[in-house]
Amino acid sequence: MKRQIINSILILTFITAGISHAASLTVESDTQEFKDTDSKIYLEGNVKIKTDNINVQSPRAVVEVDPKNNKVNKVEFKENAYSYQLESGKKHEIKAQILQMSLLNKVFSAQGNTISSITENGRPIVIVTADKQEYNKTTNTMKATGSVNIIYKNIETFSSQAYVYLNNKNDIKKIELIGNAKLNQDKSKINANKLTYDNIKEEAIAVGNVYSNIVSEDDKNIEVWSNYQSYDKKANVVSASGSTKIKYEDYTATGPKVNVYGNKQTKKLNQAVFIGRSKIETKGRTIEADRITITMNPKDFKAEGNVKSVIPNIGN
Repeated sequence: MKRQIINSILILTFITAGISHAASLTVESDTQEFKDTDSKIYLEGNVKIKTDNINVQSPRAVVEVDPKNNKVNKVEFKENAYSYQLESGKKHEIKAQILQMSLLNKVFSAQGNTISSITENGRPIVIVTADKQEYNKTTNTMKATGSVNIIYKNIETFSSQAYVYLNNKNDIKKIELIGNAKLNQDKSKINANKLTYDNIKEEAIAVGNVYSNIVSEDDKNIEVWSNYQSYDKKANVVSASGSTKIKYEDYTATGPKVNVYGNKQTKKLNQAVFIGRSKIETKGRTIEADRITITMNPKDFKAEGNVKSVIPNIGN
């Protein structure tokens, strides 16, 4: 049996997983065609679907119905799909070439030139672009894969894959970047295999082949290489460990661990302290010590504990 409805509104009812009451699914389109053979409803022209506080629009869509209970399983929107959700004063939007909405577990899957954003009072809080995105409304988790770019406040990130964790008010709790991860903030940047930014703790953690380029108090660059790095914004401290190396102007220092501290007044990083047997090279000299402290402004360094210096070419 085939039934076609012109300029119609179709209302379906389903039970959402984890919710005890029935929710209505309202579907509007220029034409709707239901086929018993594959239990699908084919929608064409100005398709608009609404359920709870979720609204989706696209030129075409296909609604899959479970033949056993006659409830909607999934809706797939095609050709420039657009979805928006209003909650807690914020607007969560998703744009993509193809958008799939699973109603039972409340998962949105977007493919092709995907853009998702959260705005408040018309101003964007976060913008995510990627090849694919998946948003789970139940867990408030967004997963993005393929050329992922995230813009959040004064932070911009790039990675192969990313997870964005939200609270019930659509505020960001944590961002996790995986694969060739990069984070730029103001004039500073950090690269690593994996990067995690905790918005609650205001802390960034980088693991694997970590490189950071941070701005010192005198507006010069401090380059840091290590296996692990963390940045505590509240304490204004950068900690690095594992094959650690720092380069600042003509200073090159290496050691097992280093902490870079900020000036309490200016808040800019001004002092690097190496802990454990470390080495610093400058102007042809090499100094080894148990503790080395480098100050950027005024520029100097201090070596303490079993200090050993090598000064080459003293005859010249």
